[in-house]
Amino acid sequence: MTLHNDARGTAFASDYDGTLCISNWETGEERFDPRVVEAVRRYQEAGGLFGICTGRPLFSVENGVKGVVDLDFYIVTTGAQVLDRHKNVLFERTFDVELGKELYKRYMAEGVSYVAITESEYLGVGTPFGLASNVVGTLDEIEGKLLGVSLEFHGDEAAARAARDDMNRRFGDVIEGFQNKDSVDVVMRGCSKGSGVDVLHRELGVECVVGIGDSYNDLALLEAADVSYTFHSSPQEVRDAADRVVSDLAEALVDYL
Repeated sequence: MTLHNDARGTAFASDYDGTLCISNWETGEERFDPRVVEAVRRYQEAGGLFGICTGRPLFSVENGVKGVVDLDFYIVTTGAQVLDRHKNVLFERTFDVELGKELYKRYMAEGVSYVAITESEYLGVGTPFGLASNVVGTLDEIEGKLLGVSLEFHGDEAAARAARDDMNRRFGDVIEGFQNKDSVDVVMRGCSKGSGVDVLHRELGVECVVGIGDSYNDLALLEAADVSYTFHSSPQEVRDAADRVVSDLAEALVDYL
C-alpha cells in the first residue's frame, strides 16, 4: 500500500458500527477487519487524526477499540459529547431526566427497547438490550442528566421513522431525534454528528474533516464534512449525500491518501 499524500491538518471522522467495527447488538460481539485497522494506522502515520463519530457513548467506544485502534478524538452520543485523544471534553450538552421520562411514556410500546445514556452508563430501562451496561427498573433510578436516549424498534424502520418525525414535531425546540435504520437516537437540539465536525474545526484547528458513515443518522456528518464517503450497501439517500461511494473504510482511507 503506497500513500502519496501528507495527511497533516486533516481529521478522519468514522462511524463506528458497520464502518470501523462490525457489531452484533444482540450478543455484544464485535469484529475489526485487519485491513481497516492497518489502513487507519497508515493514515495516522501520514500525519492525520483519526477518530470516531457515533451514537454510542464514550465508554462503549473505549471498551471496543481498546488494544485495536488508537483514537485521536471522540464524537460520541450523536455529537452530544466531543473529546480529544486524552478524553478532555471539548463540547457537551445534556438534558433533564424528566424529558427522558416524557419520551419513555410517549414512545415505549411492545417490541421497543429504551436505553438511557448518561456520562458513565448505557442503561436499559425495564429490559436488557444489546450493549446496555446495566438495567434499571424505571427512569426514577437515574440521577443527574442524560446525554441522550435511544429507542430501538427491532427491525421496524417505518416505526422508527414515525417516532422520529413525531418527537421532532412535539419536542423539536429542545431535542432532536436521528433515525439509524430501526432505531432513533435523541440528543439536545443543536447536537448532531455534523455539529461534532464543527467542534473539530474549531477546537482542534484541523483544516479538513473527512467523514464516513452508512446510515441515516450519518447524514449530518456527511453534509458537514469537507470530504465524505459511504458504502455501496448504504441507503440511496445516504449514497446521494456522500462525495464518494466505497466498499469499506480501508478503501476510503486509501482513496483519500
